[in-house]
Amino acid sequence: MTLGACLLLLAGCRTLQVDYLELSDKEGWRTEGASAERQHVTADPIDAPLEEAWIYNAGAGFGPLSPLVLRNVMLVATRKGEVHGINLETGKKAGVENFGDAIDGTPLVVGDLMYVPVADGRRALTAYNLRRGKKAWEVKGTPVETGLLAVGDGVVAVDADATVRRYRSDSKEPVWETALGDDITIHATPLLSDGRIIIIDDQGGVVALDPVDGAVQWTTALGKPVYTSVAANETHIFIPTTRARFVALDALGNTAWDFSLPDTTIRFAPPAVDKDLVIFGASDGVVRALDANTGAERWTFKDDAAITAAPLITPNTIYIGTMGKMLFGLNPADGVVQWQHELKGRVKSAMAASGGHLVVLSEPRYVYLFKPTPTGGPVASGQ
Repeated sequence: MTLGACLLLLAGCRTLQVDYLELSDKEGWRTEGASAERQHVTADPIDAPLEEAWIYNAGAGFGPLSPLVLRNVMLVATRKGEVHGINLETGKKAGVENFGDAIDGTPLVVGDLMYVPVADGRRALTAYNLRRGKKAWEVKGTPVETGLLAVGDGVVAVDADATVRRYRSDSKEPVWETALGDDITIHATPLLSDGRIIIIDDQGGVVALDPVDGAVQWTTALGKPVYTSVAANETHIFIPTTRARFVALDALGNTAWDFSLPDTTIRFAPPAVDKDLVIFGASDGVVRALDANTGAERWTFKDDAAITAAPLITPNTIYIGTMGKMLFGLNPADGVVQWQHELKGRVKSAMAASGGHLVVLSEPRYVYLFKPTPTGGPVASGQ
């Protein structure tokens, strides 16, 4: 089997099984935001204008999760509880596995295992061996509504009762568990910052845990609700709130800077961040680019529709999806529109990128693959 061929092997078209060569490749988009810091950045140029390579019907809607991309295989989870394998070159379904109930958080691929959080029912977390096409182990109990964090060859999951657990790849018994308290909920996917696991609850409480034993390292309180995922770079943790406040913390949980708006009804969306900029949309339709070190506003972009999904930063273009069914490519220097495309539905989910391709999830059930238009193609499409 050549690397250029479809590397998904099927058993009756219902088993999701990925060739070993695909799994051994370290490239791709294997977790939410592409990194444990949730930066939503790719070093691959995906320069506008783009064109649709294909559209795939996943048969159900998506949570705020992003798809995953290995090399020639895309993995897309749905609120129907399915993970679809899609051939990246052809856009054809190559396999599907049902995990029982809705999947809201992004699955995670580490080695041969895909870890799948289940947001409803009695299942909480499943470790699925992609190479063998079978379940390795399953945890039942309180559902897991957020994405997952890779630690070593295992995973950290936070359930709906705000209990954090770390699992090894070979066992469903947790290495440790830490309960964060009563009457709180976790909507933000955990991340790593300065070697610590960062968890943020819906009341704005932030806690840093030691990945070795789950011990609390520090805590801080933002005083504003947090309902979306956050991001980090080498120096800061970037946290959007539902009340028009965006906070950057240092590695010890101290406030480094604070960006706020007078209208406290505005909800900020998950950010994308590199070493220079932190970029995020909002319910007022404005995309804001702030200096990552100071919080100073660099530029803004305004659309008529709300923006609830994280942007995606590429070297020469920043991609934004909107609730108005639009996909925009912005200039990272000034936010000027370089390209735009109308989709079949709203964008509520994070994007993914790999190998010079852009993957976009659009309501109610569509998966798009975009690739750069050959030289001389139109600047705007879908209009």
